[in-house]
Amino acid sequence: METFLFTAALLAFAGVTLNCLRLAYGRSLGWGVACTIMPISWIPFYGLEWDRIRIQGVVHTLSLIALLFFSALYMRANPFVFDQGLLAGLRDRVAPAFGQTPLSLSSPKFASDYEINAKRLQGNGNYGRYLDREYRFDHVVFTDNMLRFKQLDAEEPVEFAIDLHGYDVAESGSLVLDLTPTSTGFPLVHVMQYQPHSALPQVSSFERGYWLELILDRVTDARYQGQVVLKLPDGRKGYLAGNFNASARDLIWEFGDVKRSHDSNDTIEYVAGQYLVNNLGSSLLNVVDFHNTFFQTNLEESTGHTRVTVAMVDGSIHDIDIGLFKNDDEWVVERTPVRELIGALQTIRKAPPAAIAQQPVLQQVETFGPEDLESLVGRKVALKTHDGKTREGTVGSVDRYNVSLVTLLGGGEVALMVKRREVKEVRVQD
Repeated sequence: METFLFTAALLAFAGVTLNCLRLAYGRSLGWGVACTIMPISWIPFYGLEWDRIRIQGVVHTLSLIALLFFSALYMRANPFVFDQGLLAGLRDRVAPAFGQTPLSLSSPKFASDYEINAKRLQGNGNYGRYLDREYRFDHVVFTDNMLRFKQLDAEEPVEFAIDLHGYDVAESGSLVLDLTPTSTGFPLVHVMQYQPHSALPQVSSFERGYWLELILDRVTDARYQGQVVLKLPDGRKGYLAGNFNASARDLIWEFGDVKRSHDSNDTIEYVAGQYLVNNLGSSLLNVVDFHNTFFQTNLEESTGHTRVTVAMVDGSIHDIDIGLFKNDDEWVVERTPVRELIGALQTIRKAPPAAIAQQPVLQQVETFGPEDLESLVGRKVALKTHDGKTREGTVGSVDRYNVSLVTLLGGGEVALMVKRREVKEVRVQD
């Protein structure tokens, strides 16, 4: 395509030039010779004859511009044609990447130690600058060999992440890095910019060419401390610096309890784990692991999900899918199959699989008193109260004063609270 455009522009310019010479010789021999020998003479000639040949002048000018433009395109598309030729110098200017001498690039500019130390004197914590904006990082996490500096409660948060997968921090318990732009073996550095209405952040990655001083020491199995000075070659003197304490889990603690409004996979798993502990009670041996944990906060409703592997006291292993949603204050658990699991386990304990026999057609109704409600969690019952009324549902939870009966309604659940002292009799229906 470049060759065709260059050829067309050359032919057009040649044709218009010949017509210019014809007009010049028609005016006088002197103008004809001048325009032939000195193309610069075209300018005064067109100025003198502008009223008569203005169209010729405009077309001649445009054809010259087109020829120069398409010549540059042709030269960039075919740079090796001009090697060792008279136009090699011009080629080096039009297509410098193919020049005989290497390109001379300006050295990247980094933030100075004076700038960074001046910021440090203003207070403790971790400070940074990226794209000419100053940031303070309130939360540091080191998990899966990824050191992440995060902002909390920011409208458009920025996160710095240093990928340390090439370093065995878990085995040694410490790490010291002192890298200059000419070093080798750089860890990958990511800078993530989160937008309010975007599901994915804008990510800028730096593979090499930066300054990094990093000290990382393990204090306990769940906590690390260290220092960092990172200077980025982003052209705007971006940096990250400070002393930090990093947690092995992305959780925010307030007054000895986890802040459940914090958006992270670890928060999702913590809420789900506490829900299982509170609802399974003595039936649960331990939570084995979490799988496929994720959350999203960019749709109209913020939701999360995790699959939990639990070990029960009877030796069985179960995978439970737990869905969560975020209300105005915190992450909470949606409807889960926990009650059905409790009922099944209680049935197994009462009649182990080898002892389960075919049930008769006529079954005797099991009747219990209010003192037996704790053992009936997860089972479908009918509560008869002292005033003669009957309440039916699945026993969701029981405390000293109330019992919660859960019934399905449409696509959701309805919980009915019944005072325990009002219960006269409990009949099992499953």
